[in-house]
Amino acid sequence: MALLFFVNYLDRVNVGIAAVRMNADLGFSATVFGLGAGLLFVGYTLFELPSNLVLRRVGARRWIAAITLGWGICAASTAFIQDETGFYLLRFLLGVCEAGFLPGMILYLTEWFPRHQRGRYTALFMLAVPVTVAIGTPISTVLMEVNAFGLAGWRFMLLAEGIPAILLSALVLKLLPDRPEQARWLPAEETAALRAALDAEQADIRTHGRSSLRAVFRDGRVYVIALIGFGISGGLYALTFFLPQIVAGFHTSYGGLSTYAIGLITAIPSALAAASMWFYARRSDRAGERIRHIALPLIPAGLALAAALCLESPVLVMAAITITTVGAFITLPVWWQLPAGILTGPAATGGIALIASLANTSGFLAPYLTGWLRDLTGDYRSGMLVIAAFMLIAAVATLLLGRTAAFRGTSGSR
Repeated sequence: MALLFFVNYLDRVNVGIAAVRMNADLGFSATVFGLGAGLLFVGYTLFELPSNLVLRRVGARRWIAAITLGWGICAASTAFIQDETGFYLLRFLLGVCEAGFLPGMILYLTEWFPRHQRGRYTALFMLAVPVTVAIGTPISTVLMEVNAFGLAGWRFMLLAEGIPAILLSALVLKLLPDRPEQARWLPAEETAALRAALDAEQADIRTHGRSSLRAVFRDGRVYVIALIGFGISGGLYALTFFLPQIVAGFHTSYGGLSTYAIGLITAIPSALAAASMWFYARRSDRAGERIRHIALPLIPAGLALAAALCLESPVLVMAAITITTVGAFITLPVWWQLPAGILTGPAATGGIALIASLANTSGFLAPYLTGWLRDLTGDYRSGMLVIAAFMLIAAVATLLLGRTAAFRGTSGSR
């Protein structure tokens, strides 16, 4: 699952590195790039819910294999774009193909791990995100130096990083059983014990939460959870897509940076986040607490990003961005425990997808706003201020959610 997510996230965000040269080669403005980068999330928003409903019907194993094959073809095809129309179209189609992957995997985890352990295993799965930025970004910069098959370096990189998904799709069918009862390596007594624990949890959730899909759309808590995810994801996507270009702008202080140096510098915040995510999620599991573990990191994350706007030193700017990146990343696996605490059955299938769809609208809005404000003002400061506001709003929304009946007293442990 983590390997799939590594490839998934790399294919989603490697255009941020490609843009260092692609934008000049194709004549893309920051607005055009931001719109194209964000169009992926329009596909996400439209298709996450129906994709998760299909997954529940046909099973995770077969549907995730199909999703992986589809996104691999779209990601590799991006290497051959010639204009902004092709860029927009393939980014949208990539979002359509990827739409069901993350909510499908979150739903899949609820079939395997009790909630008192699920946070740390969600973190192990989601470690792929900061690891992708920390390791995948330097790999992308190395591939961009390769000129093969008559392709420019950025084209070769997009092609080379799209192919692994196509190859991995076949492995999914063999390595991801839909549920514990289908795992040949799991002893029968352990399967029975795990199923009993999971069934008991579902019964408890039915008492405190929702089990029908129709009820999900009337539950205000679902929209608050989505708003929190909007703030977290918006900050991460804006930084992921534009940080390489922000770092490239440090040349006035350092006399010019190579593409590889840009990749290494960009990787630093995510490397530190990767080192923190699992330990923080385990701490949340052990405490049986979610609300404060989400809200408290988001406050310094938002304030640090706002402070970065006032700093001139590239070192201090990167220090502030690192605080923001770590704070946002460590909240992700904890945040994903909130839906499973109030949703079960068909409600979990549709509700998790609905939350992911609404939260991922920030993946379109944040890059587009950042690029548009960059073209309007001449720098990235205004865009980063908007992203900082998203994070602080998410922190406040989390604290308000903690005052609702389902989370009050349990501090989000349900």
